[in-house]
Amino acid sequence: MFEHRACCLWPQHCRITPHLAVSANPLTLNQNPAPVLILGAGINGAALARELALNGLGVVLVDTRDIASGATANSSRLIHGGLRYLEHGDFPLVRESLAERTRLLRLAPHFVRPLRLFIPVRNRFGGVVTAARRFIGLHDRSHSDRVLHRGLWTLRLGLWMYDRYARESTLPGHASHRSTDAGIVPVDRSKYPWVCSFSDAQILFPERFTLALLRDAEEIAAGTGAEFRVLTYHEAMLVGRTVNITRVATSETVLEFQPSVIVNATGAWVDQTLEALQVESKRQMGGTKGSHFITNHRRLCDLLDGRAVYTEAGDGRPIFILPFVNQMTLIGTTDELFEGDPADATATPEELEYLVAAVNEVFPGLALTVDDVRLHYAGVRPLPFSNTADTGAISRRHSIEPNTHCEVPLYSLIGGKLTTCRSLAEEAADIILRRLRIERAANSRERPIEEREPALVATSVAWSNSQSNTASSQTLAGTGISFDAIKRVIEHEWVTSLADLAERRLMLIYHPALRREALEQLADLLIDAGLLTSAERNDAVNTIVARWRTRSLRPCRT
Repeated sequence: MFEHRACCLWPQHCRITPHLAVSANPLTLNQNPAPVLILGAGINGAALARELALNGLGVVLVDTRDIASGATANSSRLIHGGLRYLEHGDFPLVRESLAERTRLLRLAPHFVRPLRLFIPVRNRFGGVVTAARRFIGLHDRSHSDRVLHRGLWTLRLGLWMYDRYARESTLPGHASHRSTDAGIVPVDRSKYPWVCSFSDAQILFPERFTLALLRDAEEIAAGTGAEFRVLTYHEAMLVGRTVNITRVATSETVLEFQPSVIVNATGAWVDQTLEALQVESKRQMGGTKGSHFITNHRRLCDLLDGRAVYTEAGDGRPIFILPFVNQMTLIGTTDELFEGDPADATATPEELEYLVAAVNEVFPGLALTVDDVRLHYAGVRPLPFSNTADTGAISRRHSIEPNTHCEVPLYSLIGGKLTTCRSLAEEAADIILRRLRIERAANSRERPIEEREPALVATSVAWSNSQSNTASSQTLAGTGISFDAIKRVIEHEWVTSLADLAERRLMLIYHPALRREALEQLADLLIDAGLLTSAERNDAVNTIVARWRTRSLRPCRT
């Protein structure tokens, strides 16, 4: 979503993969129509690249960081319709999101799985008036300091509407339960007399989902002969109608061309990107920060038993307690207005305490503490600029904003979320095709999204502490991932650095007990591929270990 920025976050790792290397003289592109330049290699940029490739258009995708390294990787990892959007009367967004949820469950089963969520309920009628006022666009200032938790009847009505908008039979509908009933998540019965349940979906690894979109786009373009390039750790400079693509690390120009259209898909960095392109624009973005943490607290995992909890923090903010890989649990999220560079967003100690308290409120005697946090992260949602102080009221809809101050047709993607990446891409592609007077030839509505390395993902989901001591001459230390699979990933998935490979290709940052030996083995494979030198090996490993420690209160073994 927001993967483009004006400089590289980790310049010491900005190395260029062999299949992207260029000659000393900048290359030019002569395709007619000229390729579309997409800035931002997050999930929205990748989905749009695929949609354009399906219609025979060339694409050059540029990001100053790695693929899916922004909001895509720092999200709640849900594919959902947005139950609370109903409260704000945003029916079109709920309808669109639920339709895309259904589509992704069908077309991307390697990535998206059903999830049953349980909502603890404190009272019968709480929040009815507040919900009604929000529904018609009013804010009740007289109750601004009071937290009115949503009651049973409010939730029943909302869930009934949610199921009606879904219009599907593939997932179970909502239900209401006594908290003493068997088969539900065992919440604190003294606080929550009732529990409501409903269905949504979860995407464990949106990073790999984004890669699947790009690999599909590359395959489509190869079949039609259209241009397709992914240039990570590069940035674009606009001079008149000509774009110069330069390497972030060296400022060397590697490509120059006149794109037919420029799409700013840099998410929370949209405004900074327009400024870097020296294109006049009003303020577009007003993102909010969402912080999360992951814990391997075994009792919490056992209580969830593969199910999720959708609850309210003490201030009424919705909180998700979600099952995750390797017997871990993902908890989030906060919703704080954020100013500054989104790359600097981090989960604060206060936010972690806030989230921990929300979990303990639901489960009596759990005694979760900040010391149980294994990993934490924060991302900035790419929301439209708004003057409201109520972050929950900021629209989650997406829009495609044209810019009339650029010599090249320029559009910025505002908003968007994991669930609606495909529909946003289809809408943006329609605009681009009309602008270029090209008739649409195909769309992605029924095109499967396939994981090209399913064994790798299956291994990642099934890691356990008992496997961490397993050794094999054919697999990465403690993981069960074959060296052959890793070599394919390096060759085909635009790997540039050790961080790219470990964090957003192999998902090792979520390994319960990763050893330094595994990172050293990966570094050796990158040396074999010409992406790292022997002299850089130890520094590369030390850098990634140090960075993981800054995101972890319980660092992995070294």
